[in-house]
Amino acid sequence: MGDQVEIDGIVTRVVYTNPDSHWTVLRVKSSGNGREIPAVGTLAGVREGESIRLWGRWVTDSRFGEQIRVDRFKVVLPATKKGIERYLSSGLIPGLGPKTAKLLVRRFGEKTLDVISKNPERLKVVKGIGKKKVMQIVAAWKEHAGLTEVMVFMQGIGITPRLATKIYQVYGNDAVGKVRANPYSLVDDIRGIGFKTADSFANEMGIAADHTMRVKAGILYVLNEHRKDGHVCLPKDVLTRSAAATLSVREDIIEDQLTVLLDAGRVIVETVPADEGAFDMVFPRDLHRAEISVAERLIRLIDGQVPAFPAEQLQLIVQQAESELGLSLADGQRDAVRAALESQVTVITGGPGTGKTTIVRAVVTALSHMGSKITLGAPTGRAAQRLSLSTGREAKTLHRILEWSPNEGGFVRDEDNPVEVDAMIIDEVSMVDIRLFDAVVRALPSGARLVLVGDVDQLPSVGPGAVLRDIIDSQAIRVARLTDIFRQSSNSLITANAHRILRGEMPEQPPGGAGYDFYWIEKEDVDDARRVIGALIGGRIRDAFGFDPKKDVQVLTPMHRGPLGSEGLNELVGGILNPTNEAARLGPGDKVMQVRNNYDKDVFNGDVGFVERYAADGRTLIVHFSEPNPRQVTYEVADQDQLVLAWAISIHKSQGSEYPVVIVPVHTQHYVMLRRNLVYTAVTRGKRLVILVGSRKAMRRALAAATMAPRYGRLAHRLREFSQ
Repeated sequence: MGDQVEIDGIVTRVVYTNPDSHWTVLRVKSSGNGREIPAVGTLAGVREGESIRLWGRWVTDSRFGEQIRVDRFKVVLPATKKGIERYLSSGLIPGLGPKTAKLLVRRFGEKTLDVISKNPERLKVVKGIGKKKVMQIVAAWKEHAGLTEVMVFMQGIGITPRLATKIYQVYGNDAVGKVRANPYSLVDDIRGIGFKTADSFANEMGIAADHTMRVKAGILYVLNEHRKDGHVCLPKDVLTRSAAATLSVREDIIEDQLTVLLDAGRVIVETVPADEGAFDMVFPRDLHRAEISVAERLIRLIDGQVPAFPAEQLQLIVQQAESELGLSLADGQRDAVRAALESQVTVITGGPGTGKTTIVRAVVTALSHMGSKITLGAPTGRAAQRLSLSTGREAKTLHRILEWSPNEGGFVRDEDNPVEVDAMIIDEVSMVDIRLFDAVVRALPSGARLVLVGDVDQLPSVGPGAVLRDIIDSQAIRVARLTDIFRQSSNSLITANAHRILRGEMPEQPPGGAGYDFYWIEKEDVDDARRVIGALIGGRIRDAFGFDPKKDVQVLTPMHRGPLGSEGLNELVGGILNPTNEAARLGPGDKVMQVRNNYDKDVFNGDVGFVERYAADGRTLIVHFSEPNPRQVTYEVADQDQLVLAWAISIHKSQGSEYPVVIVPVHTQHYVMLRRNLVYTAVTRGKRLVILVGSRKAMRRALAAATMAPRYGRLAHRLREFSQ
């Protein structure tokens, strides 16, 4: 992008505007040289005929050439008769066209806008304007003036036009007053505004660092930042120290405002029993409610009546399922199937190759013979598709099962409108956080059977909680733990090395020759590692194994930043596989991932596709997704922040997915993230080929750190307590 520029001029034409996002394309006649300049950006409420000041940068669009990408703007009402007439003729006021605008300006001249704003009753002297028309003009003017006031004020305290538009859409003409009263209310009310952003606005407004509204908002911010690390709660002393450091205020000020938040019900404080240390734990209200709900409802399910089937009959049902599927289950696998048939709630856990998929198929078949109505679910679309393929039955995402309603901002299915099932089987439960799991158990009907399947040794959920691990650790629920490895051919090292990594042992290298499915290319130097990854993508994998580097290969990395993070590797891999896209933004041929659930578009967090082309406007992207069902999805400019490049993605984002080939850099550059279960999760994403690239020192570091840092939560404790 070019240097920052400032342009004064008159809007001669509004070429396009999106009524929802206010993304606008317009032409401005410069006051300096009379040149018409194209400008694009979030320009809410801008009309033809207005005088405007733009701040932005020159960019070169591949289709439309040079234009200004607007960062912020300021509208200046026209002062000349010609400008006012053109301004009022622009469609600003419904029903007021060029003819009426001409009559108004002829009557009131340069004071026309003043009259509309301050003395609108005078408008009735103009032919054709009656009481009804005056009311219409006044209402439209107030709405436009309100938006203009909001935009001027917001940009004055550093709020971008795009955010200012969002604020106006929520607060309306009260926006300025509400932001003045408490800028931190934006955190709760406006999506996309966090504490740091609101704090910068508050600082511009002169709000003191120890102001009570700032301290309360800061405490909630720190609590929610730790939620991003998976914590359901925090020890009070940890929260106090962290908040004091973040806000640069004394700890006693934090403690005072924490008490205020507690009294207001914004946080919940529980005292941990003496046998666990006797300290206070602070919860966000919603996570406290979710954790208690999960524990209560699971225990209620366990205490429910299990349909009585004599042991002999269950044995026959299992044998019938084996025969129908052509299986010969090992004793441990058969025990796991029986556990799912005998118990109201069952956990089946094990690593790769231990037969989880086989057991799920047998459980589904057996439950069908018992007359149960079964629903299969998984946390992501890709995981649901894999479950469907392995069982031969329809599987849905948990959000689909619970029927998420974007209009209501919640699930249709709940305790008052439960899912109509006798049994629900959920795969990849390690990915499910406490809030989603709460929604699941709320929507289960009384007496339903619940089978939870997952690998407890994988990374925990991105969201708060460690649901699968806590349920297992509680010992309140029946667990079938699979340890025997069944899926392993003579040349397969993926499964064997995954288990070696889990035990803290170095992975084995192939004994020599081709035909193996696991390789570790040792490179200590970052640039050497990048060169190897580039060579693998550029042809070595295709030449040696026949895989398509675009469709079959996924690069997984522990971090986002740095030359071996997802950002640096996306640049490297994208430059090899899609060199024609030299634009700074996404373009045709790019591999992309959806990073937010979008129910309107039927795409979900983790879905991967390819940009096919630009639409006719040169800005809208058409993206093809092949999984879980082939479809084309349209992304206007305002939606494109939901997409990120996906030639390389973080290991966390790969959970629930499998790829024919994965390439994983393991380097000391990722030191702070290196953990045993991180590398284990990455290796178990590969179906046919896994290639690690990196240093032995980094691998030793990962193997020495057994798990990710423990997550604060009380679910295991509650399950033990409620089951007694």
